[in-house]
Amino acid sequence: MSSRSGGSTGVIVALVVFVVLTVGLLATSIVLYAGKSDAEAEASKARSELAKYITPEERERSATQELLGKTGGNSLYGYLAEQAAATGEFVANERGADLARMRSALEIGEKDSVKDAMRKLAQDRDARTQEASSLKGRVTEYSKEIDTLKSKLADAEKAREQAVAEVTKTIASYRDAADGYRSDFDAAKATLDQARADMSARYQSEAGELQSEIETLRTERTVLDERISALQRKVSASSSRAENPAALVDGSVVDFDPKSGTVFVDIGSNRRVVPGMTFEVFDDAAGIGAAAETGNRGKASIQVVKVSDTTSTCRILRGSGSRPIVKDDVIANAVFNPDYRFKFLVHGKFDINNDGKATVGEADYIKSRIREWGGDVVDGDGITGDLDFLVLGVQPPPPIELPSDATESQTIAYTEQRAAREMYDQLFRTATDAEIPVLNWTRFETLTGSVAR
Repeated sequence: MSSRSGGSTGVIVALVVFVVLTVGLLATSIVLYAGKSDAEAEASKARSELAKYITPEERERSATQELLGKTGGNSLYGYLAEQAAATGEFVANERGADLARMRSALEIGEKDSVKDAMRKLAQDRDARTQEASSLKGRVTEYSKEIDTLKSKLADAEKAREQAVAEVTKTIASYRDAADGYRSDFDAAKATLDQARADMSARYQSEAGELQSEIETLRTERTVLDERISALQRKVSASSSRAENPAALVDGSVVDFDPKSGTVFVDIGSNRRVVPGMTFEVFDDAAGIGAAAETGNRGKASIQVVKVSDTTSTCRILRGSGSRPIVKDDVIANAVFNPDYRFKFLVHGKFDINNDGKATVGEADYIKSRIREWGGDVVDGDGITGDLDFLVLGVQPPPPIELPSDATESQTIAYTEQRAAREMYDQLFRTATDAEIPVLNWTRFETLTGSVAR
């Protein structure tokens, strides 16, 4: 009984151990199977990823094995990438260049290869080489022809020199004689040409002088004729008018109040006197004539302040204590005339205010005074026969001679100064010849009773 019981126990133990081992083996099998599935999945994924870069068939190719032998321990991809970059740099000088970029760099069409392009270049080179050889041959031939022609030319030149020498020797005497005749002819011709030039210059000079004199005489005659006609008209209009308009007596002093400095004269609105008009006071008519010649002022200058029909009241602008105004003194204003409007030509620049600067504006002042006092101002710079007075400003200085390197502005200034001086002198000469009174500012001031501003 006991032995059977002990045997049963051993069987049970063995059975339990078996069951435990079986279960453990089963669990291990399950675990291992699960790991195998994951490993196979990972392997499948790895093969799929690897196939993107190279397939199993491509790995087995001999070309692939040769490339693997050239990698030097690096990956096949790295080796191929470096080869592609080197190829791009070699072909297009650009490591990242693809096939299209390399074709564009080499100017090769899509259907052409580098080999084809190189073959065409070789063919072109051979053609150019043959052409160059042909041209060299032609150059050699032309060089030979040139040498032949140079030899012929040298022979011809030598023959020509010999012929010339012979002809020169033959005609030497004739040439010497011809040279002598030519020298004599040239001397005679030069003498005749110089004489003709001198006569022509003298004729032109004399003709120019005569023409200028004729023009001057014609101008002077025209002015004098007009002057005579104007004087005749003036004489007919007023037989009592003085020969020199500047010497006319315009009125007389009828009374003088020393205390108030008031002067009464015998001309008024009936004689076209207006307020503001000025007169110079003289002892008598002879004093007016002397002032017209010398420019010396009268004994006083007066200005009209009030006008009646036949008389005017004046104030003293300038006077002298040693020569007081008295009754029957005469007054004169060269511009004023109750029966006639004198004509004035005002030319140049004036220095009325004595500041040392002559201006056109001060000439305009004189013109305005002439018009206010009943005179006419002639426009332009021409002297006509009916002109009564020429009023000249400050004489322009003679122009300074220009330097040899004068600028354009200096030349223009010189020309303007010379023209101004010539015009001034011409007007003075013409008026003097025509016996037209010439007044400067001093004489104008003297004969009109004006006082400098």
